[in-house]
Amino acid sequence: MNTTANANAMTAILRQISLDWNRTISYGRSYLAIFFAYAPGVTCLMAATGSTLDSVAGAVIGGAASGFLMLNITLFSYEQMNNHHWMNGIVPINRNHQILGRFAFLIVCDLVAGLEVAVSIACAGIIMHEPVKVTDAIGFAAMTVLTLVLLNTIVQPFLYRFSPYRAMAAIILSIGVIVGTVIGLRKALPEFEKTVEQLAEAISRHQAIALAAFLIIDVLALAFSSKISLHIYGSKDI
Repeated sequence: MNTTANANAMTAILRQISLDWNRTISYGRSYLAIFFAYAPGVTCLMAATGSTLDSVAGAVIGGAASGFLMLNITLFSYEQMNNHHWMNGIVPINRNHQILGRFAFLIVCDLVAGLEVAVSIACAGIIMHEPVKVTDAIGFAAMTVLTLVLLNTIVQPFLYRFSPYRAMAAIILSIGVIVGTVIGLRKALPEFEKTVEQLAEAISRHQAIALAAFLIIDVLALAFSSKISLHIYGSKDI
C-alpha cells in the first residue's frame, strides 16, 4: 500500500515538474537560448575587456542568481495570466505535490545555474590566461546553487500568499529593511564591519565546512518554507 502511495506521489510531482517546464518554455525556445547564453556571453566579454577574475566571478554569480530567481517569479506570473492558475484545481495533483513539484523543478534549475556559473568562470579563465582550479569552479557553482535554493525558499511563501506583483513589492520592501538594518548596524556598531570581514576570511579558509553548514541551512529552510507555503496555499480557493 505504501509502495503504491509513494509511486502515485512521485507521479504527481513529476506531472507538476512537467507543467512548470511547459510554463517555462511557453515564451519560446529562443527566449531560453538567450536566457542561458546571457551569463556566459557577458562573462566572456568582461574577461576580454580586462576585468579581473574576481570581478568576473562576482558578476556571473550575481547575474545567474538574479536571473534564475526571476524564473521562479515568472512561473507564478504565468499562472496568473488568463486565469491559468485555475488549472491547478483541475489537474490531478494535490496542493502538497504541487508545492513539492515546484520546489523540485526550481532545485533542478538551480543546479543548472551552478553549472552555468562554473562553465562561465572556466571560460573566462581561459580567455584571461588565468587557469581556474576545478575545486574553485566547483566552489563557485556550489555557492550559487545553495544561495539560489535559500532565496527561493524565502520568496516562495510570498508568491503563494500574494500576486506576483505584490509579492515582488513585499520582497523589495524586505530587502530594503535588511539593507537598512545592515547600514544601521555599521553605524551603531564600529566592530560590525570588521566582524563581517573576519567571518568572510574564516569562510574562505574553511570552504568545505561553510558549504556543509550552508547545505544544512538550506534543507531546514526548504522544510520550513514548504510547510508555510502549504498552509498559505491550502487556505486558498482555486
